[in-house]
Amino acid sequence: MKNVYKVVIPVFALVCVGVVAFSGRTAYSKIVTNVPPDISADDVKAVVVEDFEGDLSGWKIESTPKRFNTTDESKKKKDPVISLDLKQVPGAPADLIPERWSADGKGTKKEKCLGIHFQFRYPGYNTVYVVPKEPIRFPGRVKGLSIWVQGRGKNYEMDAWIKDYQGNVHIIKFGSLNFVGWRPLKAKVPDFIPQSIDSYPQTKTLVLEKFVIRADPREIAEEAYFFFDQLKVLTESFEVNFDGQDLDKAFKGESNQNQNTAQPAGAK
Repeated sequence: MKNVYKVVIPVFALVCVGVVAFSGRTAYSKIVTNVPPDISADDVKAVVVEDFEGDLSGWKIESTPKRFNTTDESKKKKDPVISLDLKQVPGAPADLIPERWSADGKGTKKEKCLGIHFQFRYPGYNTVYVVPKEPIRFPGRVKGLSIWVQGRGKNYEMDAWIKDYQGNVHIIKFGSLNFVGWRPLKAKVPDFIPQSIDSYPQTKTLVLEKFVIRADPREIAEEAYFFFDQLKVLTESFEVNFDGQDLDKAFKGESNQNQNTAQPAGAK
């Protein structure tokens, strides 16, 4: 019996060491180049990716159950969706502080916000989708999201659906909208969502597909309003730099200020 324990314990110890060694790998590995990066490699910052100040004409609102597409008045009386509207309106949270500077100008104003209004005919697992004109691409490797929401005490929850570079969609939960007034909602982006690889370019960005607002099935079927402002991401934006990193662009004939246009092999 003693001999059995002498064999089992070392094997178990090796398994434990292997698990620890594997789990110790960081979520975002850094590519090693001839010249190591400076302190900017650890730069993490909050970036406004949508402030709802520009043209929102391409944004749309959808629902489950779907609204009837008919002009027949008799059928409209049975429509499970009484109203479903989205528009840009004047207003902003008083506690929202505009950005002092922004590379693309987003977040520097607080004059407008996005509003939605809807009403279902019956209570149940009713859902509303707020879909941007085009998927919103997040910069860098995102660690978290935040968005300002004005609630009216309705028992709904909100998610963000984001897609990774492999085409997989992940649901990021902001939580309950059952509050009154403006409030910034925050959500962490899990480390298991792939946002980088071990070759250049390393960063593989995420995109926002839609916001999803889901009713508690016990919520009364009455009209509801929600308003949204300033979507932000907390992101690690560093991308490795090395000598000749843009040669591929020169090879494809793309304009490049940092590199002379490459000549085909053997050209004079």
